[in-house]
Amino acid sequence: MHKAVFFSGQSEKVAEILEQSMPEGFCLEVCPSSTSDDEKIARIEEAEFLILHPADIDRNVLQNAKKLRHIQLLTAGYDKVDLAAARELGMTVATNGGTNAWAVAEQAIALLLCLYRRLVQCDTSVRAGTWRKPVSGTNTFEVAGKTIGLLGVGNIGGKVAQRLKAFETRIIYFDRFKNTGNDFDGESVSLERLLRESDVLSIHVPLTDETRGMFGAEQLAMMKPTAVIINTSRAEVFDEAALLDALRSRRIAGAGLDVFHREPLRADDGLLALDNVVLTPHTAGHSYEAWFRRADFAWQNIERVVAGEAPLSLAR
Repeated sequence: MHKAVFFSGQSEKVAEILEQSMPEGFCLEVCPSSTSDDEKIARIEEAEFLILHPADIDRNVLQNAKKLRHIQLLTAGYDKVDLAAARELGMTVATNGGTNAWAVAEQAIALLLCLYRRLVQCDTSVRAGTWRKPVSGTNTFEVAGKTIGLLGVGNIGGKVAQRLKAFETRIIYFDRFKNTGNDFDGESVSLERLLRESDVLSIHVPLTDETRGMFGAEQLAMMKPTAVIINTSRAEVFDEAALLDALRSRRIAGAGLDVFHREPLRADDGLLALDNVVLTPHTAGHSYEAWFRRADFAWQNIERVVAGEAPLSLAR
């Protein structure tokens, strides 16, 4: 039997889905991700495979894993996994292969619609008995006719583009790894053009040394004052103070954010005082359907390693 261990920060239902998808010849041990490092070391001492959600594991834990061959993430992000340590120890690390892309893409669009149609304020108003108070007649907007700028058009960004094309939009994008936008009839542009021309800027890149802090005051100053930002990737792509200042001063019109520099948000976080943001608790990738895709992909990737094949969707 091949032993796999799942360090889980999710509900028991997620572990059940993973267990139900497990192929023959494997056994799975589930352990809370909040467990101490000493306990984690004990759990994975004889394991060949490690499954993670959240994707967070320390070097000292990995160094004590005698048989570990592959780390399979159920997440798209991998910035809290020590890739250098994994490589040194001969372990491969793979992401979820885009299995949460449908959920994240839908949430990105939902955040945009909430901003444009002031849905949160309208819901509050109806419940308070003030009816149409948040809507002046000129402060809600249509997505149709807007220029959608995508930073990154991988699994998630591509699905956002495909869906927003149906809203009768123009799609432009900047991606270091993709040269054409034929899958969704988009135009590849420079980063500067992306910032200057976008009515909506949607972020879909991993957090790496290249992307960390790539948007500061200088980049935000290039954007239209009517532009909005949607971020369902990683907060650290933005300089925190610069983004908050741009939102406070209305240098940009608003933002829909699912990710933050500190999670959960502190009670005194400046974002909570703003009425031009929509905030969700880093749940864009969570959907019932996605857990089944994540589980299937994880086991298929693990089976590839058992068969002597390279796993898909390697973290880089």
